[in-house]
Amino acid sequence: MVEAIIRATLLGLQLGMTLALIAAGLTLIFGMLDVINFAHGALFMLGAYLGTVIAGQLGSFWLALLLAPLIVGVIGAAIEILSLRPLYGRNPLYHILLTFGIAIMIQGAILQIWGGQSRRISVPEILSGSVPIGPVNYPLYWLFVFAFSTVLIGLVWIGIERSNLGILMRASAHDTEMVNALGIDVSKVFTGVFVFGAVLAGVAGVLLSGTQSVHPGMGFNVIIEAFIIVVIGGLGSFRGAVYSALLIGLVSAYGALIAPTLTELFLFLLMAVVLMIKPSGLFGTTEAA
Repeated sequence: MVEAIIRATLLGLQLGMTLALIAAGLTLIFGMLDVINFAHGALFMLGAYLGTVIAGQLGSFWLALLLAPLIVGVIGAAIEILSLRPLYGRNPLYHILLTFGIAIMIQGAILQIWGGQSRRISVPEILSGSVPIGPVNYPLYWLFVFAFSTVLIGLVWIGIERSNLGILMRASAHDTEMVNALGIDVSKVFTGVFVFGAVLAGVAGVLLSGTQSVHPGMGFNVIIEAFIIVVIGGLGSFRGAVYSALLIGLVSAYGALIAPTLTELFLFLLMAVVLMIKPSGLFGTTEAA
């Protein structure tokens, strides 16, 4: 029993940090652009598929981890410039319908190009095998995913809080007109944020494609968890997204250990409890709510 709990804890932390990559991009896009991006899960799925293709064709997981998120970022730039930008300032329902439609289009394109058969990325030889952690032999690749995600989230957090770019991002979200008046093109900042969020989703897609199967429905599955994370953490709160992702990862892992068929129920119950106690989320503001 102790071994099962330790394994579930490690798995929950690894899953939580990977989900944090997805939720962080989602919450940055909402916090900056005020857009509820339903296409974010599809971009995650696209990153996973591109990762498997690149790794299969070039024979390198590391190239897949580098190139697939960059391609997803380019597609994200096209989405923001060609479709979302004309709708800024309008009813948020337009954003929801548009991004939902884009998600369906991406899923349809994936089915058309790669079919509905599941696939998986080949884990590099250096990350194969397992390492002992107490009484548990834990897969080395899963530890790599946890460490890589943690470092990446930490760098993003530091960048947002302490770099000049982070200050510019927060200023653009707080007072767009003033930043424009200072001679800075806020539209380019918005595009950069959307692209960065798409890249984070692509990274998460490549990482998770080594631990679970890649299939056409994975985008809609993960976007539900991502929105639960964002709502619990607080809309627009990066810190809330990270802490909430870890919480959701642990709840999912322990739920799978205790009652696998009720795991999703546990997640929605947790969200309901948090919203009843604090409607704006754990780290959200009343204005964002």
